[in-house]
Amino acid sequence: MIRVIYEWYVVPENLEAFSEAWQQTTTLVREVYQGAHGSCLLKDSKDAHTVLTIARWNSEDDWRTFWSSENPPEVTQMSKLARLKDIKIYEEIGHFKA
Repeated sequence: MIRVIYEWYVVPENLEAFSEAWQQTTTLVREVYQGAHGSCLLKDSKDAHTVLTIARWNSEDDWRTFWSSENPPEVTQMSKLARLKDIKIYEEIGHFKA
């Protein structure tokens, strides 16, 4: 498993619309792309402009298949509401559920 962390710059007045676009995107990606396991949305508690979306994928190959495809309209909408600052990929080496 991998986690893909996207760092976004979102102006506060766009946060609600961005959140809705993220939810629609996550739903669509899980339905359409093999290996997608959803995402979470986090807002920085000290910087109201910084938002992270953290996606979980089976593999980097699965994620790259999605990333290299034509973006669904929901992803395009997210990019209209915020600026993507960074993407980092992490290999999941542990996952604990209590």
